[in-house]
Amino acid sequence: MNLKTNELINLKYMMKVISIATWLMLFILAGCSDASPYAEEPSAQERTITLNLDITTRADNGTDTPEKLRLWICDGSDNLIQYIENSPTWQASSTEGIDWITSLQAKIKTKEIESLNFYLVLNDAYSSVDDASPISFINIDDIAALKNTSFVLTNYGGDNKVPMTGTKNLALNADELEYGVLIDATRCVAKLGIYCTKGNTSSTLTIDQVTLSKVPDKGYLFEPDPDSYTSIEYTGTKNLLSITEQITVTKSYTGEMPSYFEDFWAETTTEESFEEISSPYLLENLNGNVTDDGFLQVNGSITDNDKRYCITLSYTLNGVGYTQNIYVSQIKRNQYSKIYIRINDAITISTYCQVNSWTEHEMEVPAFE
Repeated sequence: MNLKTNELINLKYMMKVISIATWLMLFILAGCSDASPYAEEPSAQERTITLNLDITTRADNGTDTPEKLRLWICDGSDNLIQYIENSPTWQASSTEGIDWITSLQAKIKTKEIESLNFYLVLNDAYSSVDDASPISFINIDDIAALKNTSFVLTNYGGDNKVPMTGTKNLALNADELEYGVLIDATRCVAKLGIYCTKGNTSSTLTIDQVTLSKVPDKGYLFEPDPDSYTSIEYTGTKNLLSITEQITVTKSYTGEMPSYFEDFWAETTTEESFEEISSPYLLENLNGNVTDDGFLQVNGSITDNDKRYCITLSYTLNGVGYTQNIYVSQIKRNQYSKIYIRINDAITISTYCQVNSWTEHEMEVPAFE
């Protein structure tokens, strides 16, 4: 009787130990479950962003590609997450025109981040014409300071060597790990083509000098708020001829000049009838409004206090020298304007401006991987 009682007591004790062990095991497993990576929110996982930059440009030659690429990746409040700077390799992506593409990768953690902001700068920019060193961006982590960065005009080796910028905002979803983004990057400068012809085929015409006044002392990499433009001074001048000798104009055009800048001429017409005098890069100058009389105002009632670009054209027609002022309206960044000037006689000239689309650069950023 006593033996059976002892056996029963031992059995009950063993069952109690097993029960406690079972509860401990369940508690441990529950704790492990909370730490499982499968319970982690998708937004907390590390994501890989692949940036494929698709650039379309009207380059002067087949090797004219951007040299430097700088990219700031920020959260929606513009706090810097990652900065990338490199000299990428570009490849032609199209047989029609000259399209260039390059790609890069960046890994970022997006926990508790609802959106991303991208800020792109291509090529070098300079803060002073006397400074041989380009602006250093590597320590710029304040996006407000980046947006307010100014630069000066320098010599560029081609249309894709000028400073270019672009921005983009990307909204993030908790259940998505891959995204496609398109960034439009535009040139921060403008380009101006000046073309001349004569209205009488028997006249002799030479261009002696072409100067530009009301030149801004600086431009901005990113389009600033309107108040920032008040700090720009428009007192500079520059000579638009690359040579000091006269340019003889042998071509002539006796047909009708378009009445307004939207009446585009065929390229063959202008090439056959006009001499290219100059094609400088310019900082944007938003002063001056387009009037009903056309894009340009020749002489007229423009005062010395006006800030719009002014072209001073000095020429010799049939042995007599003359000077004309041509006031230009609103030269914008990434704008390619071609001004056609016909010298009719001793006192009259005709002008026509054709604003061309200086192709925007499209940076395509496909998915996280």
